[in-house]
Amino acid sequence: MAIYASETLLSLLLKGGWLMLPFALLSLAMVYIIVERFLVCHKYLRGSGRVLEALEGFLHKGDLEQVDYFCSQEAHLIQKVLSKGIHQSKSKHLELILKNESEKYLSILEENLSWLATIAGVAPMIGFLGTVIGMVQTFMAIAQEKNQVSAEIFSSGIYEAMITTVAGLIVGIIAYMGYNYFVARINQSTKQLAYLINLFLTKTIVK
Repeated sequence: MAIYASETLLSLLLKGGWLMLPFALLSLAMVYIIVERFLVCHKYLRGSGRVLEALEGFLHKGDLEQVDYFCSQEAHLIQKVLSKGIHQSKSKHLELILKNESEKYLSILEENLSWLATIAGVAPMIGFLGTVIGMVQTFMAIAQEKNQVSAEIFSSGIYEAMITTVAGLIVGIIAYMGYNYFVARINQSTKQLAYLINLFLTKTIVK
């Protein structure tokens, strides 16, 4: 029974026509980007709540030495930025240094997300293209049929139309959800970072 279902699924996918090749490529690209972005976010955003709470407590106490020590222990985005600020705390351009450092790490987090957004938009459109092509093929077959129109005439074009539509929606939905997930995490971290930078600047005296 399982073998029959598997063979049926494979045959359905093959009936999607040549447009299934772009979907296969988009799917591979989507999976690669999602996994790669997840690993990057895990590296720079892991334990955000704990990091925020700890640094907030140190900064409220004005304990910059403890901030420096804590920031040197891990690779969180906030720790990287504040560590740079600690080492450049005597600079007259401290605020600009912190801004540039923030933008550097945020750009790392946002890398390849535009491609994920593109896949989310392009995949359904390719599916719609497959639908149009499939229906055109169906009506052309009907027009060429002189006598009785059989169900077999409809099957090829309609299969291609429906399968490409489903494939496009599946790929598009997954890519869209992945994109929104990463954007939400980055936006949350950006707000946390901005808050701690402002708190850090109020506790730092620039000569």
